[in-house]
Amino acid sequence: MTTANETPRPAIPFSEALAQDICARVEGGESLRSICAPREMPGAATVHRWAAIRPDFRERLRRAQGLARAGHEDAHRRAQADRAWKRQRPWARPDAYRPQIGETICRALAGGMSLLEICAMEGMPVTGTVYEWLRNHDDFARLYRRARRMQADVLADRAWEIAQAATPETLKVARLQFDVIRWRATRVAPKAYRDDEEEDEPRGFEVYVQDFSTGEILSGPRHVGPGGR
Repeated sequence: MTTANETPRPAIPFSEALAQDICARVEGGESLRSICAPREMPGAATVHRWAAIRPDFRERLRRAQGLARAGHEDAHRRAQADRAWKRQRPWARPDAYRPQIGETICRALAGGMSLLEICAMEGMPVTGTVYEWLRNHDDFARLYRRARRMQADVLADRAWEIAQAATPETLKVARLQFDVIRWRATRVAPKAYRDDEEEDEPRGFEVYVQDFSTGEILSGPRHVGPGGR
């Protein structure tokens, strides 16, 4: 997509050299979004279109993505093993994580409390410690993600109660509370509560005419939407 003030991205045809470069960079750990960000590269939508019509490229891209995921997982496991080894050394700072405390934090989050409120309670760790636990303990991280999704449901219920209780006299305050709570829900569970139609400003998009049997761009780009026709 482009805005009205942007020059449309030039159409870039498929080439074997470009396909090899993209797959190699994906395998090296780069995201497709970052690879396709420069204007001299094809957009991510174009790369997905290539994969849809070119089975050989699709298989290479999938293999590269699988190898990248495996590399990330191996690096994570090595980092965890290294941290575990360091914690066992006499000079290491002991790991303060306790499953009971982690469960208490997650129950409070699921009940609608913020992490700042929880960490201000007596006997609770500071927020920096909680984030360190999330990096070092997969079991706690899983509980935490589940608790955040449940927290979003509680926030949505609160927003509904505020909307139901609003009166003409309290409408402005209720609207502010509703918007803030909805924003928090989209932050803790974006897939469930984000409004995909919300945009900072109207956007247009580029239209190409392509021969899907060869991948050749026949015409375009043509900007449609704000600033286009």
